[in-house]
Amino acid sequence: MIALKEILKQVDSLLAGTNADGSEREWIACEALGIKRGALPLVREVSEEQAKKMIDYARERATGRPLWQVFGYAEFCGMRIEVGEGVLCPRPETEELVERAAAYCCPGVKALDMCTGSGCIAIALAKTGADVTASDISERALEIAARNAEANGAKVRFLLSDIWENIDGRFDVIVSNPPYIPTEQIASLDREVRDFEPHCALDGGEDGLKFYREIAKGLAAHLEEGGMLLVEMGAEQGEALKAMFAPFGEVKIVKDIEGKDRIAAVRICGKN
Repeated sequence: MIALKEILKQVDSLLAGTNADGSEREWIACEALGIKRGALPLVREVSEEQAKKMIDYARERATGRPLWQVFGYAEFCGMRIEVGEGVLCPRPETEELVERAAAYCCPGVKALDMCTGSGCIAIALAKTGADVTASDISERALEIAARNAEANGAKVRFLLSDIWENIDGRFDVIVSNPPYIPTEQIASLDREVRDFEPHCALDGGEDGLKFYREIAKGLAAHLEEGGMLLVEMGAEQGEALKAMFAPFGEVKIVKDIEGKDRIAAVRICGKN
């Protein structure tokens, strides 16, 4: 057996060249040991096999690969979501988008999740009993999303679609976390994002608003009167989205837990 504190020192040394926060060493230890974080303070020694796992995880993380890609899954809204090359790792701020959207979802409500990626939003909304459709332009993403839905016992209809291309019918709630980073800013992102996350899930065009414009084009034809559109956005995009969606109805910009503009909520007030 090997003292856990000695292995954690090696993990810390490997992570020193990354932007990993202090919690990542704990996540690495718990993943290698197969325990919850609350049980970690009770552990004093680990086996050689467990120590090797911890070091292997830390070495891979030291390359810049996001921790959840190292593990192959992320925790999201209390669910285990498979992630990997081709899908964006779910972010905590997206849980806030789900919380807002879930308030409008229940059995009988028809919901659409556009740019679904890993399927995390759609799966969380399906837990409300809503009739959920999810779309993405990436076949790879839809394969992962379908596995996530099955693994989490969620019923979701997945469609291959470039925004509205293959979307039929109308919905009561439409949710999206589209690419919204301006193209020229991609190169300046942290390497964890720039080098390992799929650029198609990041690049929002010249001003970052490309996909919101596409969403706006089909909104009147697909969102029921009185329905809700909720989209995640960049912290500097609130005023632009207010102006873009104002013709459809009431627009509210919601801040995230860090006080940054993060969600545009639009209630459709009439035909357009």
